[in-house]
Amino acid sequence: MQAKFDKILVPIADVLIAEDQRQYVTFDAFFSNTMFHEVAHGMGIKNTINGKGPARKALKEKYSAIEEGKADILGLFLVTKLNEMGEFTETDLMDNYVTFMAGIFRSVRFGASSAHGMANMIRFNYFLEKGAFVRNDDGTYSTDMEKMKAASAELTEKILKLQGDGDYEAAKAWIEKDGIIKDQLKADLARVNEAGIPVDIYFNQGPEVVGLK
Repeated sequence: MQAKFDKILVPIADVLIAEDQRQYVTFDAFFSNTMFHEVAHGMGIKNTINGKGPARKALKEKYSAIEEGKADILGLFLVTKLNEMGEFTETDLMDNYVTFMAGIFRSVRFGASSAHGMANMIRFNYFLEKGAFVRNDDGTYSTDMEKMKAASAELTEKILKLQGDGDYEAAKAWIEKDGIIKDQLKADLARVNEAGIPVDIYFNQGPEVVGLK
């Protein structure tokens, strides 16, 4: 995770996050956001509340994108609530929110056709609609923490309700509308690519690497 942070997230932040907010992109926030993402997978709605059976079955091929979106946003919601309760104070909330924003840019580069990519685009477009961030004239993005906090709570509720209802048609329509990379973001991500920032990191492995051959 440290390598992903150092080699990918920080360079992306240098390109796309407003200069006065780059100080809030921290490894501890990246780690805690990821940790609570995994915690959130184990929480929430597993079975519909209206007799449609498991949410996975009801949402069919759209389930993975919705579930990844739930884990991301519920994870941030958990960080926020635990911080407000005084139970999780290892990071400043602004760090978590700005790092979360930078993380959207990192994850969407895996492609909007993947579950993670679609989930990130849904969230990006939802945040855009709610004013949770603004795109500045210089092509960087600034996070409005209070608006993002409110949008995160609303989005968490929306996703959990969708899973609980097992509403396949609503999930399908939502993903088709907002689970895509629109032109402005495509251009911004092209700047990241032009900067030579890798999409992911790969470790050299094998007996040769450890001197066994």
